[in-house]
Parts: sequence; C-alpha cells; structure tokens
Amino acid sequence: MLRFFTLLAFSTVFSGGLLFAQQKDDLRNQYDEIRKELALLRTQFDSLRAFSQPGGGISDDGADALSERFEKRIRELENKIDAVSRSTTPIVFNPRTTIFVNVAARADNNAVFNAAEDAKIDNRPFMRTVELDFRGPVDPYAEAVLIMALEDEAGTGFAVDPEEAYGLIKRLPILETAPLGMKLKIGKFRAPLGVNNKLHMHDLPWTTRPLVISHYLGTEHGEFFESGFNPTGLDFDFFLPKVIPGATAEMNLDLLRAGELALSQGAENKQPAFLGHVNLSWDWNNEHLVFLGGSGYFERGDSPTSLVGFDLTYKWAPSERRESRSFVAGGEVFLGKRTSVDTTGSEVIAKPYGWFTYSQYQLSYWLYIGARYDWLQEPTDETLTTKSLSVYASYYTTEFLRFRLGFERRQSDIPTHNNLNTIHFEVNFVFGSHPTEPYWVNR
Repeated sequence: MLRFFTLLAFSTVFSGGLLFAQQKDDLRNQYDEIRKELALLRTQFDSLRAFSQPGGGISDDGADALSERFEKRIRELENKIDAVSRSTTPIVFNPRTTIFVNVAARADNNAVFNAAEDAKIDNRPFMRTVELDFRGPVDPYAEAVLIMALEDEAGTGFAVDPEEAYGLIKRLPILETAPLGMKLKIGKFRAPLGVNNKLHMHDLPWTTRPLVISHYLGTEHGEFFESGFNPTGLDFDFFLPKVIPGATAEMNLDLLRAGELALSQGAENKQPAFLGHVNLSWDWNNEHLVFLGGSGYFERGDSPTSLVGFDLTYKWAPSERRESRSFVAGGEVFLGKRTSVDTTGSEVIAKPYGWFTYSQYQLSYWLYIGARYDWLQEPTDETLTTKSLSVYASYYTTEFLRFRLGFERRQSDIPTHNNLNTIHFEVNFVFGSHPTEPYWVNR
C-alpha cells in the first residue's frame, strides 16, 4: 500500500510537471517562431522600400499594419505564457524531474568477471543504471538535489543507491549575500576530486570510467559499471580573487566521512577526511577554453591515506556554431600514498600512481570520435601495472538520445586482465526536464 501511494504521488507530480513544461515550451516555441517571422518580414519590407519602383512593392502603411498585427499576436502569447505560469505556481515548488536510462553491451575475446570475481560479465548486455534526478528550490536561500540510481550489480541483481542527495545553500540568510559566490553542499555528492569524478555515467564521453578513477576512487562491481567517489559531508565552493590575469579561480574545501575512498580500503581512520580542489580557467575569444586543476585528499588514523591529483582540459569550439566542429583533449594523474601494518607489525607504505589522457574531435553536428589511454599501478600491489587503449564514436542525436560504439585493448600484469579485447555498445535515453548537455558537446 505504501508503495502504491508513493508511486501515485510521484506520477501526479511528474505528470503535472511535464504538462506544465510542455504547455510552456509549446507557447515559447510559438512565440519564438513569430518573432523570427516578424524579423524576416521587416527585412523584406525594408528591401522593398529601398529597391521597389514608384507605385510598386508594399506601402509603408501596409507594412506597418502587418507589423502591428504580429506585435499584437506576440503580446497575446506573452500574456498566455504568464497566465500559465501563474495558474501552475504550486508546481514550481515540486522538483524538476529528469530520468536517465543507460544500456550497454559488451563483446569480449576472454572471460571477464566482476570486481568480486563471482559473476561473469563478458559477452552480454546490461541495463547499467536508471537515474531519477530531482531538483527544486527549498526557499529563497537554498535548493535540494536528489539523484536516485537503480544500479546493475554486475548482472547479479539491482540495488537502489542515492547517487547524490544534498541541500545547496546559495546565499546566507543573515547577510542576504553569497561572499565570493560561495555555495555550500550538505549531504552526499560526487566529490570535486579531479574532473571526471564529478560526471555521471550518462554524461561521460566514453562507455567506461578511466581505470585510475575506478581503482583509486572507488567501484563496487568493476569499471564497466558505475564508479567514482561520492562521499557524505560538506562542500564549500567559492571563487578566489583574481591573482592571474585573464584567469578565473575557483576553490572547493570539503569535510568528508573517512574510509569511503577506494584507496583507503575501508580503513577505520579518524573523522573527518579533508579534500581541497583548485580550478583555474581561461577563455580566449569564446572559442578556446582551458581548465587546469589540482586536488588533494587526506585522512588521518592508523592507516593514513592521501591522494594528490592534477587535471587539464582543453576545448576548442568555434563561436560560429554552424561549422559543427569542436575538439576536446585532456587528462588526469593521481598519486596515492597509504600506510598500513602487516601481520608482523611492520609499517608498509604503498605509493601507487596512475593517469589517463584522451582527445575527441567532432566530425559533424551529430558525430564525435575519440581515443583514450589509461595507465596505472594497481593500488593493492604497485608492482602490477595495467594499461589500456580505447577508441570510440559517439552519435549524439539530441540531449535526449545518445549512441556510442567503442573498442578497448587492455594489457596487464594481472593474467585475467591481460590481452583483453572488448567491443562496447551504449545507448542513453533521457526524458523529463531538459538536462544540461555534457561539456564535450558542441551545439
């Protein structure tokens, strides 16, 4: 019974929100079309006035009459849009809802198992995740975000996971301002540890996470499934004063629950853990974007763990969008350190590191091709290395439908991972409220 009422409430909110959004979008489309048509007619009228012979063309009075008629229609649509907005005001307080469905299949030349080595995952399709993204204002000072994921546990079943669930305070009630543009997240979120970790699976430019992300930051079922670091804690996000000409500087300072990073291996260290991330960005002529970042994570205790990372991203996107061309390149490197005690009571210090680099080029409005190279020392034994080279093609029809085909070649000192060739096929379906497009898309 509880499930029934929960579904009923969800469907009511969801359908009401979609109806309102659809009504408003339809009116807005009509409004935009009339605006465009009016601009075109005005251009034609100006041409006729300039070049028509005396006695021919359209008179000034006729042109003004048509123009006035279009202006009246535009005012009517503006009033109608405003009326729809007012009549559905309560819906504004309901969350904006988007649903993401990620389906992927793989074909392998060798047997492949999940992270626990208890289930085969080669040569079969998976519905990897379904994400329900709810976002909405709480009051004038804050909004809330809830992203619930139904995740495939490597073919052994599904589990519900709160991928992100946090409140976002955008300004301080006492000061009525946000000093340095500060925003405060409270709850569970994807930590600002590099760039890739902050992305959700459906927004990745590749089918799988880089190995260094899944092995050092975290994964429960292997890198073919969801990976990354999404701890519970506090995140302070603010802008730094401009110390480098032409650069925008942003900083994150986090207090997090210790022991959740994969490199920590579940150690019962002291609370809390600390994380900092600094990002510098440059923009030239609104065509060339460069992002340079540095991250540091540390937790104290009997098995202190630290992780330092650096990231670099470059994007070229012509300001003239009709060219439908863009180029993105970048990479991240992570250097870890973990201290533990062996069975003899001796202190053991491991210092593994890993990195990845990638590039992608947009061939047309819909098609993107790219390649990625991964290299890392295994966190459990830094004498073992794994590397992979992958190529892929993404067909991005709209922000609501995306296809991808890729090939990966892996070599490793771990026998079961060595000489593994894999073909990936991926589809992302998105429906509901308009989602933000991924950073690698140029539209």
